Amino acid sequence: MIRLRPQVRWYNIGGGGGEGEGAMLCRSCGRMNRDEDLFCSSCGAKLLRSKVCRACGAKNRHDATFCGTCGAKLPDDGLHCPSCGHPVGPHSQFCANCGTQVVEGIVCGTCHSVNRNDARFCAFCGGALKVPAAAAS
Repeated sequence: MIRLRPQVRWYNIGGGGGEGEGAMLCRSCGRMNRDEDLFCSSCGAKLLRSKVCRACGAKNRHDATFCGTCGAKLPDDGLHCPSCGHPVGPHSQFCANCGTQVVEGIVCGTCHSVNRNDARFCAFCGGALKVPAAAAS
């Protein structure tokens, strides 16, 4: 009996700084998007872009503060809490300073992932989502 290995498709996720980057993984819904896309083609969420160093042109991780190639300070991404103005990272769901939710969507009570406002089940763990009282009416 011959066993066939299932075909596996590998994706090179954007933001790593390597040659031939092909796709961006959406943090909200998990869909693969073209590297040049700014927003997810499935859920519309903003895709995280790599930071380009102004001094040497090298690509760096979206959350990097300094260039990994030349050490120059990278541009600020401009993400701040709408309540207190404290800087927040691109993956933050809540402000570390005041606790305000800094992303739109429903936060899953099980895995704490942010989901679309119209979702009834978590896209990451499948758990039922609690719809906020204001949205339910």
